[in-house]
Amino acid sequence: MASSVLGFFYGGLINPEVMARVGWTPRHREIASLPGYELRISPWVNLVPNPFETAYGLLLETSHEDLARVYSQLKATYLPYPVAAHDAEGRVRPALCYIVPDMAPGQAEADHVLALLKPAEQIGFPQHYLDRIRSFLP
Repeated sequence: MASSVLGFFYGGLINPEVMARVGWTPRHREIASLPGYELRISPWVNLVPNPFETAYGLLLETSHEDLARVYSQLKATYLPYPVAAHDAEGRVRPALCYIVPDMAPGQAEADHVLALLKPAEQIGFPQHYLDRIRSFLP
């Protein structure tokens, strides 16, 4: 049986349509935030350290095998980093978060931004964060 891991997801992989497209069904889902990181979409969704910002996403339970399979399908090389996410009750939860350590800047595609914006609106992320996502639309 595959071992279980908790991941903090902040991009298109929080979108059920994207999950289905990559053939992934996480076992558990909860809303979370990640203080100390800033969202960027340039050209792909990524997080960069910033002590004054907070990223929003989902804590999803999955397996290392599923993570390797899902991330091998993406256009950029995301690497796993240990993070301390906060769940909806404010508890600190250790998780893996996949980040591109040095992404070359580029213009985001509208479809890519909307793949994050749609579920972020449905989940109910803060308005200022939704505005941040919209700011990357071409």
